[in-house]
Amino acid sequence: MNPYHWVSEGKLRIFLWKDHSVPKKLFDIYCQRVLDFSNPIWKKIGLAAICIASISDMAQSSKQPAPNSPKYDTVSKTVIQQNPKDWVVFSLGIPDVEVVRVLETQQPTVKSNQVDSFIHVNIGGKEGIVHLEIQTHDSREVPMPYRIAGYAGRGIEAFQLPIYSHVIYLHPRAGKTDPGAYVQEIAGYEIHIRYKVIRLCELEGSPFLEAGVKGLIPFTPLMKPPPGIKGETWLRQCVEVAESVEQDSVSKADYLTDLAILGGLIFEYSTVREIIMEAIMQESSVIQHFLQQGIEQGIEQGIEQGIEQGARQMSVESTLTILAKRFPDADITTVKLILEAIEDLDRLKQLNLTASIAESFLVFRDCLEA
Repeated sequence: MNPYHWVSEGKLRIFLWKDHSVPKKLFDIYCQRVLDFSNPIWKKIGLAAICIASISDMAQSSKQPAPNSPKYDTVSKTVIQQNPKDWVVFSLGIPDVEVVRVLETQQPTVKSNQVDSFIHVNIGGKEGIVHLEIQTHDSREVPMPYRIAGYAGRGIEAFQLPIYSHVIYLHPRAGKTDPGAYVQEIAGYEIHIRYKVIRLCELEGSPFLEAGVKGLIPFTPLMKPPPGIKGETWLRQCVEVAESVEQDSVSKADYLTDLAILGGLIFEYSTVREIIMEAIMQESSVIQHFLQQGIEQGIEQGIEQGIEQGARQMSVESTLTILAKRFPDADITTVKLILEAIEDLDRLKQLNLTASIAESFLVFRDCLEA
């Protein structure tokens, strides 16, 4: 399995060193150990690498997407469809609701309207459709009431169930004038379609962080911080909670990247990237230990030195483990001190390979002392 190919799957494409977001040495070492995710240290390094790579690619040297960029809508739709229960409970304000399934919005009956999310639900024994429409900015070409009327009509036609429509506005300046209804007052032809308008900037973000609502946490940077907390401090709290959500490394990298993209709507991407990097790295005690040693020489140099020393340590431990398993009768303590004294990482890598293929422990000793 080619680690470069593995890291580049989906939206995770490697551009780490092009804008110096992460020292290239970190990425090189990570790629050499990418399959060793059983080790928590390398899991953290891998998470940092693929997450920062994705953000770097998306940001293109910290240039934010255009205001009408589809990135925000796409990311929002992905998070919602991965966490439908969180969003149904949040939008309806009803905890006792069952998600039956997320409906395909590309079917012919609704395709032309490009609906963001239709979710089939059961509320107190009655079926219905929760419609969630993500809107980054105000809808200018077609006013939102007309759009929702069209979406609701198509949904009723397609599913023949009650529709609960919501418009979620991402940007703080969006949705201020949305009336939350389409009204046609013509005698004998009255039409009243109401929908819920949700402006994230009007919501308190702390309750979602404290409750650990996975589907809403990536959106919390766009919400109101607690009194007295602003800017980077609030963003840092959001990132720390997101990083603590239990999930596999690749999913977590995607999750943090989603938060970064959404947060980039109001924060500089360089700021988001730095905070995410910090949150990931601070949990590794080995990285922290070596980073502390390198503080006087600068953070970046400290990271490079710390990762290299950590890599040497891991290589030595890996080699000793291989020897112990392959040659259980050998006294591996006789080579431990020699291995630990070797400074050349390439030499340690070669010895690690030799430990895997050597015909005997004596052959390995000969190679070590050569």
